[in-house]
Amino acid sequence: MDCTGATGTGGTTGETTTRVSAAVDPAAALTAVLRAWWVGTTGVRPTQKALARRAGVDQATMSRYLNPGRPMAAPPAVVEALHDALGAPPGELDQALRLARAAQGARRVPRARGGTAPPQGPGLEPAPAPASEPVGPGAAVPAAPHARVAPPISVPVLGYVHRVLWLLLACAAFAAGLWLRPVIAPPAATPAAAGATPVQDDWPVTRLGDVLWEARTVQYLLRERKYDVAVTGTVDAATVGAVTRFQKSLGLVQDGRVGPRTWPRLVVPLAGGDYGPAVEALQSLLTGAGHPTVVSGDFTSETEDVLRIYQAERGLLVTGRVTTRDWLSLLSHQGPRLHG
Repeated sequence: MDCTGATGTGGTTGETTTRVSAAVDPAAALTAVLRAWWVGTTGVRPTQKALARRAGVDQATMSRYLNPGRPMAAPPAVVEALHDALGAPPGELDQALRLARAAQGARRVPRARGGTAPPQGPGLEPAPAPASEPVGPGAAVPAAPHARVAPPISVPVLGYVHRVLWLLLACAAFAAGLWLRPVIAPPAATPAAAGATPVQDDWPVTRLGDVLWEARTVQYLLRERKYDVAVTGTVDAATVGAVTRFQKSLGLVQDGRVGPRTWPRLVVPLAGGDYGPAVEALQSLLTGAGHPTVVSGDFTSETEDVLRIYQAERGLLVTGRVTTRDWLSLLSHQGPRLHG
């Protein structure tokens, strides 16, 4: 593997190669290699959840192994499992393993300077310093530098003192909680202004000619369902045709419109580690709902954090996962609906 600091697809064979600068952190370099293996998979790309099961780790950890934004070095065993599962080029395994071992070495704490400490343990005591003059009967013996001035406090006494301190702290915390309770209580819901109509969660009806967020969301989700449509931001004839085919496959009314019966069948559940057009739709809707999110298609921990904030704000279950109820809420809190 060439180590020059860029990632790309080389040659006419379509084989993905990863170029990593020798000066960068080995963890970041290794993450770039593993990410390139995953993105460059031929055929159906396995999900991060499937890779996590294959490597024997949890899904959140696998997401960190493949996320260049928050790199975490995978151990050699995981690197070998990913190389096998993703069918990566054979010649890149050795370089990836060297990066994994280098990252492990960088995490080790160096030994403190100044030499090793003298051996300690049962029956081992420091040798006494040589006497400067003989000690005879009646001679005063100077105190050793580390001689104890007072006897140590016994363990039972220490335990009693600790229990008393914990009891006092618990009482103080309880009293402080009662005193602060009126201050930190959540604010009551503000009544709606006179004549104002509260926003109601309803599925929009997206049809031919609609533009911006409605069109993009439909097109992202159709691409997630493997329909070959471009994300143009306008519901065109190709998008309507794909919607009609999708409705036909489910026995729905084939009107080419995405409404209350089609949306729940078109959206998909999402969670941390997922990747693809549906994640792009989620990130775009979060941005439109007032929570700016990078539209990367990768359900990162940052995306999960923003989603949790949105769920708490809208009174939804704060799970960090996307359900049909979350899609409904997001689609109901976007900007104005426009028709081209």
